[in-house]
Amino acid sequence: MGEKTRPPVTGVQSATRILSLLRIVGAHRGDGIRLRELTELSGLDRSTAHRMLACLVDEGFVERIDSTKLYRLGLEALQWGFTSNGLATVVDRLRPLMQRLGRQTGDTVYLLVRSGDFALCLHREEGSYPIKAFMMDKGMRRPLGISAGGVAILALMPEEDVPQVYARNAREYERMGVSPAQFKRLVARTRTAGFSEMAHVSGEEARGVGCAFWLTQSSLAAISIAAINSRMLPQRMAELGVQLARELEPLAWKPRGEAGAVR
Repeated sequence: MGEKTRPPVTGVQSATRILSLLRIVGAHRGDGIRLRELTELSGLDRSTAHRMLACLVDEGFVERIDSTKLYRLGLEALQWGFTSNGLATVVDRLRPLMQRLGRQTGDTVYLLVRSGDFALCLHREEGSYPIKAFMMDKGMRRPLGISAGGVAILALMPEEDVPQVYARNAREYERMGVSPAQFKRLVARTRTAGFSEMAHVSGEEARGVGCAFWLTQSSLAAISIAAINSRMLPQRMAELGVQLARELEPLAWKPRGEAGAVR
């Protein structure tokens, strides 16, 4: 009698397939990915891929980009990814710097990371000045280019990606009064200066300064400082921008072999 054939372990197979889908979505986090492409890359049939993708969406690990047919990593996946970085989380690594900046400036300091076409707020430190500039809460996302940190992140992205970000979210930018020309100017000015200076476009009476850096080889982050307009005069904004760039330079990811490379 031949060896008895064991039935397939469907639970393990399902876990393997759904993790494979999540990995593929993560690899296309910039532009997003369509279901058709997911089925081709995963080797799954359309109905299976759609069912598993729906599960990931329900749990918050994947999200659909507005009214498009594109999918990208969701907040849950990003939170998992950014809470395990060696022995310390990203927030733990950068909190001491943020607290020091808050003490020195008296203003509000934000830590943002890129999440597709959005800037996700991971942490906020409050300074001592009694009037706070609370532009974002932890876990909140705003389109790239709407905040100082978001503009700084855009400025580190490849040139060809910037107009694509605007095109994919044109309705939202137009609603906020940001034209393609303004979008382009903000990014160009930030690349020249090495940091962003901007008034927030959502109606708040506040201004911010931001500087972005490579958190890993493929992950962008930014730290920004925000305060009410009367505290953000041009000279002070420029000084804060230079300080941020100086503080973040040694913390940025660099390829192995470069001076100061993070390993």
